[in-house]
Amino acid sequence: MPLRRILLALALVLFMTGTACAELDVYLNRLTASAEADIGGFRTGLGVHFGASGPEIDLVMSNVKRAGDAALCLWLSNHSKQPLERVMHEYQNTRKQGWGVLAKNLGIKPGSEAFKTLKNGDLGWHPEGTSGKGKGKGSSKNKGHKK
Repeated sequence: MPLRRILLALALVLFMTGTACAELDVYLNRLTASAEADIGGFRTGLGVHFGASGPEIDLVMSNVKRAGDAALCLWLSNHSKQPLERVMHEYQNTRKQGWGVLAKNLGIKPGSEAFKTLKNGDLGWHPEGTSGKGKGKGSSKNKGHKK
């Protein structure tokens, strides 16, 4: 009986993680599409929202798989209080293991508000033409978020 409960709990955790990762992927895909439509505006938005300098944006943009990942790396640097160079090193080493692993390696504790925000797939930044959490612009979930 205890083994059955453990397996059920594990299946539930895996199901919930998959859903959260799907929301994060939708968000990152929207950010990437925004960058493809207007890379200059996207880069400016990264700098303004995340307080990143031109060289920091160059560093992150040249080392990520997609533009949306750049925003997440900057967000992780801000929330983990780790230098961007460390975030980029961890990104390269753990990219295939998922964002949760990367966040944990940077000191963001599972269950913390920052970790929940990450898993919910909405970092509070929505460049022009995108909206949060895969919802339409009119969604009440988007009220109060920066554009």
